[in-house]
Amino acid sequence: MATMVSSNRSSKAQTVSLVIFEGGAVHGLLETQMQMVRQGLVLDLVERAQEAGFQHILVVTSYPALAASLKSRAVQVLLDGDTDEAFHFGRRLRDVVDSCRLEKVLYMGGAAAPLISSGELQYLREMLEQNEEAFLTNNYYSADIVGFTPGAALERISLPAIDNTLPLVLSTEAGLRYIPLQRTLGLNFDVDTPTDVLIMSVHPALGPHTRAAVQELDWDFSRARAVKELLGNPMGELIIYGRVGSNLFQYLDANTRCRLRLYSEERSMKALGRDVRGEVKALMGRLAEELGFRAFFRFLSELAGGAVLDTRVLFEHFQWKLSAADRFASDLGELELISHWPLREFTAAALEAPIPILLGGHSLVAGGLWALVDARLKGS
Repeated sequence: MATMVSSNRSSKAQTVSLVIFEGGAVHGLLETQMQMVRQGLVLDLVERAQEAGFQHILVVTSYPALAASLKSRAVQVLLDGDTDEAFHFGRRLRDVVDSCRLEKVLYMGGAAAPLISSGELQYLREMLEQNEEAFLTNNYYSADIVGFTPGAALERISLPAIDNTLPLVLSTEAGLRYIPLQRTLGLNFDVDTPTDVLIMSVHPALGPHTRAAVQELDWDFSRARAVKELLGNPMGELIIYGRVGSNLFQYLDANTRCRLRLYSEERSMKALGRDVRGEVKALMGRLAEELGFRAFFRFLSELAGGAVLDTRVLFEHFQWKLSAADRFASDLGELELISHWPLREFTAAALEAPIPILLGGHSLVAGGLWALVDARLKGS
């Protein structure tokens, strides 16, 4: 059930509406802390969008505290109440577009772009204003920012359960024209895990609401700082593992001073449903199984002075069914908060390694590394 909290909708039919989704179940300390950081991200995003000229901003959330914090900000808020029905992204987005009669839509996840500028948001708005029967996205195969026109295009597609695959169906089923976007840090760094929070904390473009939330955290930021320093060390060497795209490697090769050992596998793992079907097979995962976790991380330490690992590929290879709380605790190295014993052993082995090892999800080996390099170049 959705409750409308406040409204300031423009009467212009062709106004580009910014629709922000932020919600989900929260369990345990780390997820609660992440929720507070994400609330700061939404507040900063709203302020930047207003600076970018968005006249209609709509936030769909299941968090009453976030809804209350937006009351005085000229934002339309839909507060989703408790329901026994599992959340389905595509159906919820269609319901919002239909009920609010939205013609041109820019959808964003609440934590999709913590470093995006008002100028970038203005560019997205103008592209949608100037085009019809078209869509744009920050990542064609794994999106969390998608703009499209008309809103009624959602009636032509098989509604996706997650936002990652929305661009694909808008192209193949709705027949919308794809508008490519320039790759920027603002459009390609998002916050999925605590490691992403560690990374963005060292970047000067972080918004004031988010920075205030981060400063309340009692987390260990030392590994993120150590990897950032390693990126600028001409005698250093860094292992990067996971769903790494070629564009990131080109950027790193041009803007880092250390040597890089890149191991990329299982790209589009989630978009293709390989994780759901249990089809993930990882060379690095097999190596960890054969050596054992402690010997595996000692071996990585013989190869380089630091490592950045997209552990979600390894977890799927191991066929571990992990809660978000356990994944987050592993990212932060909070062993006492991990209930899954093999994951605790894996995480302890990573912490015992003689080199700094950052553990995280896909965003770590995509926008996360980009953000670390950018922060170093900006002297932050």
